[in-house]
Amino acid sequence: MNYFKIFNIKETFNINRDELSRKFHYLQRKFHPDMNMKNSNYKKDIKKKSYKINIAYGILKNPIKRAEYIIKINCTNKLYKKNICNKKFLIYYFNINNKIENLEKDPKNKKKINNILKIIKEKKNKYYKKIDVYIRKKEWKKSKNILTKLKFLNKILNKKI
Repeated sequence: MNYFKIFNIKETFNINRDELSRKFHYLQRKFHPDMNMKNSNYKKDIKKKSYKINIAYGILKNPIKRAEYIIKINCTNKLYKKNICNKKFLIYYFNINNKIENLEKDPKNKKKINNILKIIKEKKNKYYKKIDVYIRKKEWKKSKNILTKLKFLNKILNKKI
């Protein structure tokens, strides 16, 4: 089942998160197992639906997981499994990571680290805009390339925040 169809929203990178949240809460009330315990035959189906709703919501509310899902359901398995990233970006990633690790050795460098993280967040936001365009154009190889970069940047941000 397509996760976008579960919530009856358009299959696109930029989604209305408030609408997604409203539809999630509506479906949770409608299909939550605790609310539908009367019929034991129906209970198993309700649990499955509730589980799928939770999984779908978890993926669609996260921009990186949402992009990955859109790419997965729209491109070939071979392309989806392939890590696409250029050498220049990988060098950038490793240099930034090393720079932050070296700066962390001295607590006085907190401001420098925060400035680097701010730049990474800005870069991440630019990539969100790019991946939205590539997904709308159905340019899956370019989308996958940006997704890989987003994942690398996210690793740095998650480690440091």
